[in-house]
Amino acid sequence: DAARLADWQEARGLVERVVRAIDSDLQSEWAVPLALFDTLAELRGLGGRARPQDLAEALGIPRATLSRRLDRLAEEGWVVRRAETKHHDHRAVDVELTARGRALWREMNVTYRRSVNKHYT
Repeated sequence: DAARLADWQEARGLVERVVRAIDSDLQSEWAVPLALFDTLAELRGLGGRARPQDLAEALGIPRATLSRRLDRLAEEGWVVRRAETKHHDHRAVDVELTARGRALWREMNVTYRRSVNKHYT
């Protein structure tokens, strides 16, 4: 019905505004977009090392999108791609947070949490 649609549009708009505000805060303080922070955070949440397909699934994004993000994170030295050792498939790789990536996530997480508290709560 029209009222539910209006509520949905309002909620969606609110979420989009909060996401843009958090992204802006991260960009201002760290020159890192929310999408890259989310990737670091999810990888950390998966234990610091994961298969790209598992990371993409956890983020809810296509693997091609993740691949571009990982390229940028690897260029910065925040993640590395390593040969997967669990399944002995030498074509497969895992993505792993570097010590630098973990440190950056911890520092950026302060900004992220402050921004969420400011814009959402």
